[in-house]
Amino acid sequence: MLPSSRSVKNAAANAGYWTAPSILAVILYWPGLVAWFQKDDFAWLKLLQIARQSQGFRWALFAPLAQGTIRTLSERAFFLSFFALFGMNPLPYRCWALLTFAAGLMLIASLCTKLTGSRAAGFWAAVIWTVNSSMGVVMSWTSIYYEILCAVFLMASLWLLVRYAETGEVRFYAAQWITFLIGFGVLELNVVYPALAAAFALCRARRILGKVWPMFLASAAYTAIHRAAVPFPAEGVYKLHWDSSIFSTLWTYWKWTLGPNRLIFLRIYPSHFRSILAIALMAGLVGFLLWEAWRREWITAFFASWYLIVLGPLLLLRDHMDDSYLTIPLVGFAMWGAWAFVCGWRAGALSRGIAILLLAIYVAVSIPVARVVTQSFYDRSRQIRSLVLGVVAETRGGKDKLILLKGVDSEMFWSALYHRPFPLYGIDEVYLLPENESEIVPPVPPREREQFYADPARVRGALKEGRAIALDVAGGEVRDITASTLEIK
Repeated sequence: MLPSSRSVKNAAANAGYWTAPSILAVILYWPGLVAWFQKDDFAWLKLLQIARQSQGFRWALFAPLAQGTIRTLSERAFFLSFFALFGMNPLPYRCWALLTFAAGLMLIASLCTKLTGSRAAGFWAAVIWTVNSSMGVVMSWTSIYYEILCAVFLMASLWLLVRYAETGEVRFYAAQWITFLIGFGVLELNVVYPALAAAFALCRARRILGKVWPMFLASAAYTAIHRAAVPFPAEGVYKLHWDSSIFSTLWTYWKWTLGPNRLIFLRIYPSHFRSILAIALMAGLVGFLLWEAWRREWITAFFASWYLIVLGPLLLLRDHMDDSYLTIPLVGFAMWGAWAFVCGWRAGALSRGIAILLLAIYVAVSIPVARVVTQSFYDRSRQIRSLVLGVVAETRGGKDKLILLKGVDSEMFWSALYHRPFPLYGIDEVYLLPENESEIVPPVPPREREQFYADPARVRGALKEGRAIALDVAGGEVRDITASTLEIK
């Protein structure tokens, strides 16, 4: 029997429901999907090489690295396996990140639908999460794949807890424990999950609170073990600030979340117009939250608490604020905004008009900024690719020679050369010419200087003996200037 036209339409609508946000993500973040490597990517790409040559795989998977982090699944296993399979081809890495994000979009839609009872709210939650201007970073930079994966694990754990609350079936509770514990191998922020679970239970299913408390012990144990292995930084940008600065940091992140102040990326500078847009969005969300609290409908409070609970630990990093840190808090914000939109749509003509206007403002602000951020990452990555591969090509097989670079600007240095990409191509001795030192801002710390600037006497000797190649990389074009480099001061 052939399917009826109605069943075909329903199937098509259902397919569109689940895939449309992912398609939107591909369209919006296409430049990020085809971006090359940059910054910390090079350090992780070298992990397999280091493991094989000296440190071993146990070290590669579990040793504290990069500010003392131990992200076995989202960084170590990810880069080790993908580099072994695909080497320096970035497309598979980016495609995997996109697939993980697509899984996250299906999870946020399903989770929001379960919590609100509205499929429309689930759909709009996925859209709102996708288009937020802060997502441009995580959708373009391979090293912060852990942000997407952690969001997936937190949502999966909560989805399983919701199913346990609905059915009482122990298998869902046990599966939630499994995803929760695995999440510690993804990102340290996984420790907040018990607080999310408790907030859900308080708002929707208080009878399961007793099942949530043991998870706090697991998070406390992980924190104690992690801190014993890696103490909190006493200085630098990762130093934790336990003071009133958390409120100003929260306010900055909140403005980034709403979006209008980020119109500066489009050269729309602070103005009454920008302020009005931000105030309108904030008034709509906060007003809806207060209205729902007055009606004792607490699920909106849970969405707001998700945003605050996940962002909470990051507020201590006053000196290291980053767009990517909003990836996971935005899950709660997206569900909050989606439920506000759906409730506004249902409430009458006036409320519907306001809901449409506010959603239109959010989308109209977010999409252009997200696109600009993504394009900037793409453009910089292509410049890095041109420089790195250009230098590799100009060595002409002289990998044992001293490679000297001139014309390196600050952005290229800190985005690429500081992370030493050339050993990935078997080229170990690449240095900046001493005369280039004044061009790097901020300057290289004295304790690291010898890693990036060759001794002038050594440079002169290598050039005279034909053991050096000097390259001008200004403007992204690599030119051999060995013959014209007569004197190094």
